[in-house]
Parts: sequence; C-alpha cells; structure tokens
Amino acid sequence: MRLFLCLLCCLPSIAQAASLQRASFDNGVQLVVEEDHASPVAMVQIWLKVGGRDEVPGKTGLAHVFEHMMFKGSKALKAGEHSKTISAMGGNDNAFTSTDFTAYFETVPAAKVKQVIGMEAERFAHLRLADEEFQKEIKVIMEERRMRTEDDPNSHMFEELSAAALRLHPYRNPVIGWMQDLQRLTIEDVRAFYQLHYIPGNVTVVVVGDVDFAAVKKQVARTFGSIKARPTPARFNPQEPAPLGAKRMDVHLPAKLPIMAMVIPVPVWQAGVNDKETAALSVATYALAGGRSALMQQQLVDQSRLAFSVDAGYDPFGMGLDLWYAYGALRDVKDVDAFQTAMWKLMTQLAQQPLTTEQLHTAQRNIVASEVFARDSLYLRAKRIGRMETVGIGADHFDDWLNAVRQVTAEDVQKVVKQYLQPRRATTGILYPESMQ
Repeated sequence: MRLFLCLLCCLPSIAQAASLQRASFDNGVQLVVEEDHASPVAMVQIWLKVGGRDEVPGKTGLAHVFEHMMFKGSKALKAGEHSKTISAMGGNDNAFTSTDFTAYFETVPAAKVKQVIGMEAERFAHLRLADEEFQKEIKVIMEERRMRTEDDPNSHMFEELSAAALRLHPYRNPVIGWMQDLQRLTIEDVRAFYQLHYIPGNVTVVVVGDVDFAAVKKQVARTFGSIKARPTPARFNPQEPAPLGAKRMDVHLPAKLPIMAMVIPVPVWQAGVNDKETAALSVATYALAGGRSALMQQQLVDQSRLAFSVDAGYDPFGMGLDLWYAYGALRDVKDVDAFQTAMWKLMTQLAQQPLTTEQLHTAQRNIVASEVFARDSLYLRAKRIGRMETVGIGADHFDDWLNAVRQVTAEDVQKVVKQYLQPRRATTGILYPESMQ
C-alpha cells in the first residue's frame, strides 16, 4: 500500500519537466513549443479545428477526404512530393482525422524543422485540389471504409450503435463518412470545405523537441503567420438531449462470435468545472476494464466464462460528450441474456459497494502512469498538447487532470456510476453472427 501511495505522489512531478512556450499571431494562428534537447530530433504537428463534427448532413467524410487530399500536390509540390521530401531528410510523416480535429505531423532531424514548417504552410495555403487526384483518392477511401468498417463486424456494429444512441450530436456520424455520402462527394465539395475550414484561425502549430522557441516563432511568423486572415466559423457543438430510456438494437452480420456492446453518453472534462466527476468516470472505467485484474475480466471471463474477451472505454478529452462503451465477445448466442444480466449486476455492485483501497489506487496509479510515461514519445507529447488545445481544454491544464485523478475517492466512483452508467441511459447492441460464407 505504501508503494501505491509513493507512486501516486511521485509520478505527476515527472510531467512538469518542461514548460510550454506560446505565441499568437494576428491572423489567428497559434504556436505551442516544448523544448527538449535530449536528442537532435523534433516533432512538428499542424492541428486544425476541423473534424467530422464540422460536416453537414449528406456530406459526411469530408474532413477525412481532405486529409488525403493534402498529400496530392500544391503550388510548389507535386502529388506525393511532400512525403518524399520528408523521407529524404531521414524523417517520417502522416496525418489523422477525428471527430474534433485533423492533424498533420512529421518526425524529423531538428535542423530540418524550419523547412518542414515552410512546407506545411505552403500546402496549407496553396493546395492544388485537382479533380483527377480526387477521383482516384475517393475510391481509395471507399475501399478503406469497406475494409475497416463494413467488413469488420465489431466496427460496423459500433458505428450503428453510435448512430442509434445520439439524436443531435455529430458524433453520431462516422469520421470516414457514410458510404452513400462518399459516393456523391465532388471536387467542388472538397474545395468549398477547404475555403471554409482551412483558415489561419483554425491552426495550432505544435513543436516538441530539440528546437529554440525564438527561432520557431520567427519561422511560423514568416509562414503560417503571414497567411491572410479570414472569418473563423463557429463550431457545431450542440447540447445532446438526455436519454429518455433504454434502447436496444439487434444486428445480423457475418461474424464468428456473438457480441454484446453498450454505449452511454457521458460528460467530458471541462477544466475547473467537472474535474471530480470526469476523473471519477476514468477511474471507474479502469477499475472495470483495466487489465487482467479488472472487474469485468475477473467476473465475466475468468469466473462465469460468459465471454472470451471484454473491454470498456472512456475518453474525457473531447467536446461536449463522450460515448462510454463496454462490450463482450461471447462464447455462444445463448449466453447473450446471461452476459447482459451479469454486466448490469457488476455495474450495480460498483455503484453500491465502494472500491477497495487497493482497487482505487491501482486504477489511479495506472491512469497517471500511462499519461506520464507517454512523455518518452515526442509524438505522444505533441499529440497531447495539440489535442487539448484544439478541443478547448488547454494543454497547460494537463497537471490539473493528473491531480484530479489522484484525488478521486471510492465514494466519487460510486456517485458517477449511479448517475451515468445506468440501464435507462444505455443503447445496447447485440451482434448475431451470420455465416461468413
């Protein structure tokens, strides 16, 4: 027990090893730098306040489509030349799109940061957006959707669950887009999306590594900071109506095993507003599904043998809400009702019986440790900064989150389980396997 307490007290101090340096430019571009001179490497990430939530009905998938198009040539670079140039430096690059953001990133020798920022600003401001490149890329994206979603029964069911669970919030739509929308998108849609969202006021440049803040600031001022300012549209962030009652959907798809999954809308973190509540949700989730000793594993897999595998998840770093989830890959269709009963019995237990001191401290220690040990990766450090900035939390509040997790009590966990993780708020999906032939 004394070891638990020691780790909980010591780990957060590691996160304070370096301070963030910031600059704002007249056109709205933001810069955040964390200097780390341990090795001559740097991570450059360009974050955009645009993702799946910013699309309009009938045009889902545009944010992800545009991520692909950013590699298809600009005024100064031919299609594919950006990545080839990064590779020639000895670096690597990629990008990702989420519901809340789009980000482009490079890991490069620190001496190349100035050139990389210049390249990123050039393609940001002067993207070519040729129709022939779009026609090729939209086929790639539709195939990606088939492979990752339509041919994956787990992903397919969770996509349907999200759509069924939410009435208003844009998280109900898949980031990759609905297939019928992808089939109808045009290059004119892509160009309109570019003009509306790829504007200086939506940009945060994040640099972590062996750099000098003053030099990076000067380069960003010359490049991103010199792009003409344009009006920044307000982001769509509606208040999702409270669930009126439980929902259930039965899904029949080609699969090997039956699956039961549930999603529940829960709040995300607002620093200084709901710290205790959201930190307690994180601790509760870890106690349920954080490894071999977690409650779901012990009771639903090891003891009752109702499932092959189980999991639960909660992401507090979003905008508006998160869809908390839990699922089990079951041994047989006849176990569906028994598993569902056992799952809710476990949740009732968590609400009525406080976690033991060891269970509580194990969850806290591991949540804090996973965040702190991510500092070993330039990529993860920059990603944490960029994400917290883009969703509106602010990266300077990171230590506040660690402190909130450390201060959670067993009673806090009981309270949030009683309030949020209840059958009346859940949308439950049952996947019934069909023949895969």
